[in-house]
Amino acid sequence: MKTVEISFAASKQTLIWLFVLCVFFMPAGALSKSYAPGKNIIRNTTDTSITAQIAGQLNDKALNNGLYFPVSAKRFYEKRAFAPVWTVEQKDQNKTWAAMLLIDCVLQFGLRHEDYHPKELQYTTLHTILEQPGKVSNKQKARFEIFLTDAMLAFMNNLHFGKLNPYYPPAKIDRATINGFNSEEILTNALKLPAFMDAVVKVQPLNKEYAIFQHQLHLIKGLYEGDCYETPEADVRKIAVNMERLRWAEINDSTYIQINIPTYTLKLVLPDTTFNFKIVIGAAATPTPLMVSTLTDFATGTGAVNPKTNQRDKMIPYNLFPKQKTGNQKNGNYIYFMPGNKAGIELLGLSDKNLFRKQKRATSNGAIRIERGEELAKLLLATAGNKTDIKSMHRALMDREIKVFQLKKPVPIRITYITTAIVDGQIVKYEDIYNLDSKVENQLYGLKPVNKTK
Repeated sequence: MKTVEISFAASKQTLIWLFVLCVFFMPAGALSKSYAPGKNIIRNTTDTSITAQIAGQLNDKALNNGLYFPVSAKRFYEKRAFAPVWTVEQKDQNKTWAAMLLIDCVLQFGLRHEDYHPKELQYTTLHTILEQPGKVSNKQKARFEIFLTDAMLAFMNNLHFGKLNPYYPPAKIDRATINGFNSEEILTNALKLPAFMDAVVKVQPLNKEYAIFQHQLHLIKGLYEGDCYETPEADVRKIAVNMERLRWAEINDSTYIQINIPTYTLKLVLPDTTFNFKIVIGAAATPTPLMVSTLTDFATGTGAVNPKTNQRDKMIPYNLFPKQKTGNQKNGNYIYFMPGNKAGIELLGLSDKNLFRKQKRATSNGAIRIERGEELAKLLLATAGNKTDIKSMHRALMDREIKVFQLKKPVPIRITYITTAIVDGQIVKYEDIYNLDSKVENQLYGLKPVNKTK
C-alpha cells in the first residue's frame, strides 16, 4: 500500500495556496479596498473609549453566553490592558483580514463555518470600521473585536483538540493550559509574526495521517472547487469526522503504537519504519473503547487474565495473573501489555495464529488480542532501550514464568476509530463496526439524527 508523503515544506506550500484560494473565492468586494498598495489606515491606537467598551463587554453575562471561550478571550485582552487588536492600525494590517480569511476557509480543515460567528463577523462591517470609523460606534467596534478574537480562539482550539473532544470539553480548555497548549498565548505570539496564518494553523496535529486528510480537503474544497471534478459531500464529511478523531488522539510523537478498531490492526510506528500486527477487538455488543495512554510495561504469563474488575490499571498488583489455567484455555505464550488506563482495557499478545485468520475479527468482550505478541514485545524492548531484556523475556515465555518488564522509555499508545484513508489520492472506506460515524457527523455539522423506521 502506497502512502502519500506530506512534508512540512509541502504543508507550507498548501498554506500559501489556501490563502490565495480563499482570497480568490471570498465574497466580491471583500478585498477591493483592503489590500490597495500603499494605502495606510490611520487610527488613534490609544482610543480609551474602545478599551473601556472591550473591558465592559467582556464582563457582560449576555455577551459571554454567546462566546465559545469567554475566559480565554478575557485573559487575552487583560494581557493587552484591553487594547483593541483587529480594529486599529497595525504594522501588518493584513492580519485582520487573514483572520477573517481563515474563518472563511474552515471547510478545508474539516470544520463548519457556522461555528465561528458568521453573523457577527461581516466583511462589510469590517470595511466600515477600518475605512469609515466615524460611522461605527465604539460599542460596535468592541463587539466585533471580541467576536473575532473568540472565533480565532475557537478555530485554534478546534484545530488542536477537536470540537467534540471527549477528554477535553470546551469549558476545561477555557479554564487552563492543557499539555502546554494555550490558545490565547499562541494567538498573542502569532500576531507578532509576519507569517500570521502559518503560526495559527501550526496548532494542528503533526502526524502524517492527519496531514494527508487535511491536504485532501484542501484539494477538494480549494483546488477542485468549481471544476468538473466533484467529491460527494458524504465523502467530505467522512474525512472531517476522522480528522476530528485524530485530533482527540494526540498523535504527535515519532514513536508510538496505534490500535485502529475498524481496520483490526495495531501498528508500531518508529521514525524510519512501521510494523503492523493483526488484532481481535470487541464485538458490537461489547465494544473496545478509545484510549489515549502510555505503555510503561508488560508481563509474560501462562494464560488469559480474568480480572474481577473493569477498573484494572497499572496500579493494581500483578498477582491478578493466574498461574493456573482455566478449563477452556489453550496452550500458548501470553504477553500482557499494560498501559496506564482506568478503563481496564486488556491488551493480550498471543502466539495462537488461528484467531487472526478471519477478515472480520470483532469477537472479544472488549479486550484486544494481538498476533505475534513476542515479536511486538521484542520490538518494544529494543525501541525503549531494553535490548538486554530480550533473551530474558523469551526465556520467561518458554518457562511459562510470570515476569514483568518495565520499559526504560514509555511508548505512547492510542486506540483510535478511523474509518477512512486516502490511498493514491482516492478515498478508501472501512466498515463502521460500531456505527459511530453518524453520531460524530451529526454533532460536528449540527445535524439532526435520522430516525430509522422498520
